[in-house]
Amino acid sequence: MIRLTFRHAQSAFRFAGTHARAQRSQALVEFALVSPIFLLVMFSAIDVSRLLYTYSAISSAARDGARTASLSGSLFSDCQIIREVELVGQGFPVTMDPDSLAGNSDPNNPSGALQPTTPPPNAGYAYIWPAVATANPPDANCTSSLQRAVSPSVKHVAVEIQYHFTPLLPFVSSFAPNIIVKTISVVTTE
Repeated sequence: MIRLTFRHAQSAFRFAGTHARAQRSQALVEFALVSPIFLLVMFSAIDVSRLLYTYSAISSAARDGARTASLSGSLFSDCQIIREVELVGQGFPVTMDPDSLAGNSDPNNPSGALQPTTPPPNAGYAYIWPAVATANPPDANCTSSLQRAVSPSVKHVAVEIQYHFTPLLPFVSSFAPNIIVKTISVVTTE
C-alpha cells in the first residue's frame, strides 16, 4: 500500500497547477498567432458581402429606373425616374450625374462631352439616356418641353448607376482605392 504524505500530496498539487498554467499560456500564444488571420478573414467576408449587397441594390435601382423611363408618362420628364432610382437605391446615396442632360451620350457607347462621370467615395451617380433635363443639377431641371429623343432605329432607354464603394479594411483601400460598382439597364420604350 502506498501512503501519501502531506509532502507528496503538496508536490503533486503543485505539478498539476504548473501544468494548467502552462496550458493556459500555450492557448494564449496560439490565440495571439491565429486571431489576426481569423479577423482578416472575417472582415474580408463582411466587405465582400457589403460589395454584393451594393451591387444588388444598385442593379435593382437601375432596372426600376429604366422601366420607369420606358413608360409613356416619362416622355417629357426625368423627375419620376429620379425619384424611383433614389427610392429603390435603399440606403445608398444616389444622386443624378451632372452630365445626365439633354443631348447626352449612350452609356454603352459613350462619345462627346456628356458622358457618365465617376462619383466621389461612398456615393453614387445615376445617368439617364436619353435625358430630358435641361440644365445641371438634373434633379432641379428635370422637365422639358421637348420629347425624350430615343434612338429611331433601336427605341431603347438606359439608366446607368455607378457607385464608388469604399471597403472597411484600410489595407484593401490602399490596394484598390477605386472600386466602382457599375450597372446599366436598357429597356425598350413602349
